[in-house]
Amino acid sequence: MPSEFSDRTSGTGYAQDALPFRDIAEGPRPCAFELRNGDVLLRGSQSRSSGSKAFPAREVCMETGARDMEPMLFGPYGTLYSFSTVRVSSTRATPYTIGYVDFPNGVRVLANLDPSLDPSALACDTPVEVRADGDVWFVTPSKPHAGEKA
Repeated sequence: MPSEFSDRTSGTGYAQDALPFRDIAEGPRPCAFELRNGDVLLRGSQSRSSGSKAFPAREVCMETGARDMEPMLFGPYGTLYSFSTVRVSSTRATPYTIGYVDFPNGVRVLANLDPSLDPSALACDTPVEVRADGDVWFVTPSKPHAGEKA
């Protein structure tokens, strides 16, 4: 016997504005980085109205829902916030190390770490630099730069 709520839980009674919308452009994605003056810079976006920043680039502001995102580049230097070595994966060869990197513009990115690194030599708060090999980007420890803590 249908209840008074069956139309709300069956998936047939929904408002059009309750449907998910695309916030990342469809079609082939552009490369996530570009080389500029020897530096590897990540391609993100920033909302004109709220200033909210995102990576990868988005079409819709994650804070306000505004469709006013503009392209921005950031990097190449950041700080390793945390990291972990993955030892079991069904999608790629293991082990590999990933980490969250904080960039000076406020964006935090989940990044692959340089596969040639010994993870035991890493530590949180390590200065890192974005590098690339072909069409793949990753971060690797770097020396502190002007304005960064050692």
